[in-house]
Amino acid sequence: MIFTTSKLTYKAYTYKTRSSPIKITTKTIDLVPDSQSPSSFVAPPGKILIKVNYVALNPFDTKLYSMAIWPISTNSGIGRDFSGEIISIGQNTSSGFKICDLVQGIYPLFYDSQGTLSEYLLVSPRDIDIGVIPKNMSLIDAASRVTVFGTTVSISEELGFKGKKVLILGGGTSVGRYLVQLTHQFQAKEVVVTCSGRTQTTIENLGADKIIDYTKHENLVTPILDSVKETGSFDYIIDCYGGNQLFPKIKTILTRNGSYYTLAGDYPGSSFKKVLWSMIKVNLRQVWSKMGLLGYKYKFVQFIRFEKDLMKKSLELLETGKFETFIDSVYPFDQLDQAIEKLESGKTSGKVVVEVAKE
Repeated sequence: MIFTTSKLTYKAYTYKTRSSPIKITTKTIDLVPDSQSPSSFVAPPGKILIKVNYVALNPFDTKLYSMAIWPISTNSGIGRDFSGEIISIGQNTSSGFKICDLVQGIYPLFYDSQGTLSEYLLVSPRDIDIGVIPKNMSLIDAASRVTVFGTTVSISEELGFKGKKVLILGGGTSVGRYLVQLTHQFQAKEVVVTCSGRTQTTIENLGADKIIDYTKHENLVTPILDSVKETGSFDYIIDCYGGNQLFPKIKTILTRNGSYYTLAGDYPGSSFKKVLWSMIKVNLRQVWSKMGLLGYKYKFVQFIRFEKDLMKKSLELLETGKFETFIDSVYPFDQLDQAIEKLESGKTSGKVVVEVAKE
């Protein structure tokens, strides 16, 4: 793409604090003269300019918004996952990319002035987790996979599933679906999954050995304890939805020195009160875990930086074509409110994606 003026004007979603709306604002990027062609302009030195095509929403996006209080947030962008095209590379930029590369990535900065729900991103390669999209993957699939699949791979690298009994809470979530596939392919001994009857067949087809329909149980502890009686305690529990029902019986449910990983904390949802209390509790448990007071490893899986090796590993696995992607719905750029409403409904069957620009 050739720019003939020094100003690039574009639209992006921003908000000031949790008490202000998320709205489309007009922003400007200052370009610099191209040393190779004085009549055109390029990204500033040390920067790459990306045209965004798709953004996949994550519950973490709305949780950040719900916790955005002054002075932590004064003018923040929203969105982390994206796919798009590199359209300009500034001089003296060491990135390993070239113009026209189709890329997927994560913008990891919190309460920054820009997010991925934006027509363009101007970034330093050091500040973003990014990789070239495999040739067998579309831009929309790439955006929908980047955080959830990378998180799944990160967990599997830490735990190792072969020969282990694994409990996945919230198997119908996007991360849950990838975890079911990964645990099955990595030869876990038994994979027990909680989900609704609506998604049971899908989750079974992905590789779950046993399904617990949470809609049929007031408390999940009972059917989970039944599984313990049948085939022994779990080596790993991975909570993709949020909850705290198991902790009163955790010493029976989880093996000694087993691992409990949570992606959502004690409470599902993104209200200020729920997020605050959840953060307090998960951080206390992490401290107690490191002190050896729990008898098992407890970890809150968030804020992962997708360093080069993890991004490479994730892309290599995706290139095998063995992992099924689930996209629930796609919304146009001007319908973010409806997209967020769908995300928070708890009734999605895959990722909610916003189309910023068509491929």
